[in-house]
Amino acid sequence: MPTPSTPQRRANVYAGEVLVSWQGRDWLFRPTLAAMAELGEPAEIVRLLARVQSPGADGFAAALAVLRACYANYDDISPLIGFFKDVRGRLRYVMGALPLQNIHVLGAKLAIAGIVGAPKPRKGGGKPMDTFDPAEFVGVAQAHLGLSSGEAWSLTMIEFQRAMDAKFPEADSKKSEQPTEEETAATVNHIMQLRRRIKEG
Repeated sequence: MPTPSTPQRRANVYAGEVLVSWQGRDWLFRPTLAAMAELGEPAEIVRLLARVQSPGADGFAAALAVLRACYANYDDISPLIGFFKDVRGRLRYVMGALPLQNIHVLGAKLAIAGIVGAPKPRKGGGKPMDTFDPAEFVGVAQAHLGLSSGEAWSLTMIEFQRAMDAKFPEADSKKSEQPTEEETAATVNHIMQLRRRIKEG
């Protein structure tokens, strides 16, 4: 039975990645901005986040969509997570090697990492998200760092947020929750430095 592996070789847990080992190989899932964009329009992405955290068939189907979007390779992932097929006009799920409960949990974990990230607790709560638009973050990375489209889309929300915490500690309690344009540019620059260190490590 495949199980989530301790990601010491390829997975970067600090970026929200998950590594599953099965039959002598690793299956890497990375919740990038590009992966989140595959899940639908900005409002659909937020709805999917709620679905994937709900029990039942709809939540499971959402988890499958998240896993497929976050899979880092290009080969067929169906042997691991299964697939749907048409049987006499009805969709039937054909199981893969990964248990159903594991699929649902991993899908929810990746969706939270890719959409919510790892935000710091704030006093007074916060306004619920209505939309999540990955292209907005990509635009910041391209505009302020001159990154290619591929480089910008490869970022994850957790990378962005951890870099924000490292670069801009909340020493000032009156600081606005939203970074300025200059802070955003500096944060994305710090993200890319972290990514280069990861690749070199």
